[in-house]
Amino acid sequence: MKKHQLFCVLILLMLISACVSTPGNEKIRHSPWYYTFTILLDPDRPHDSPQLDIALSLMNIQSPPEQAEYLNGLLYSTSSFDVYKDRVIEEQRKKYRDTLFDTAAPPVKDSAIHNWRYAETVGIKNSGRQGMIIERDYYNYSGGAHGLSTKRYYVIDLDQRKQLKVDDFFANYQGEKRLRDIIYFELGKYSRLKSGQKLSEGIFFSDEPELSFNFFLSHEGLGLHWDPSQIAPYAHGNIKIIIPWQVIRPLMLTEGIQLLTKFGIYLFV
Repeated sequence: MKKHQLFCVLILLMLISACVSTPGNEKIRHSPWYYTFTILLDPDRPHDSPQLDIALSLMNIQSPPEQAEYLNGLLYSTSSFDVYKDRVIEEQRKKYRDTLFDTAAPPVKDSAIHNWRYAETVGIKNSGRQGMIIERDYYNYSGGAHGLSTKRYYVIDLDQRKQLKVDDFFANYQGEKRLRDIIYFELGKYSRLKSGQKLSEGIFFSDEPELSFNFFLSHEGLGLHWDPSQIAPYAHGNIKIIIPWQVIRPLMLTEGIQLLTKFGIYLFV
């Protein structure tokens, strides 16, 4: 009886949270911001010097003022795009020139491996008045057979101006065996393994890959992302799975279930 009462109270709290009007929460306004820049390895030979190309495709958050200041600070550690792009250029310039000029042999002017590239893209995956999910991609080619791709998600509580962690939704995300088993089951499906097969029999390096703390939220479930080479060979690229809410709901914190409503996800409706 007590469990039933607690369950009813939780549903009532969810419904109240869903119905409360929040006129003070102005929708986030933003605009794209693009920038490209080329750094020559040898400025004295502008027509045939190897070069580093930089491309930034960022998101300029403009209002509401308090949230814009918080989000721009979170993403760029500054509210000025000029400061951010200057920092990126200087960091990449130093890395490019120091690395190649420190090698034993001087760069060959027509060698493609000395034409580096750095790209960064920031965009909104999902946005509401109380919660926002931002997706950020980095690409870095610095010689070799292929470049390196990295993706990062930011799950943000706009009311509290706080970046949420996966531990905000689970009492023991990394140590809960039932949760690990559920995630490994989904990874097995991703690798098209049959029931009973070990993950190492598919594309993965081990039977118990490290859990990802790089996550996002969707109406279907909890999304988990691994970059190339993290838990499987580079050739398999990014690995992304979605764990259905109905499967992991019993393992979630009550506070975590409440947080989902800020992103328009209602597990008890």
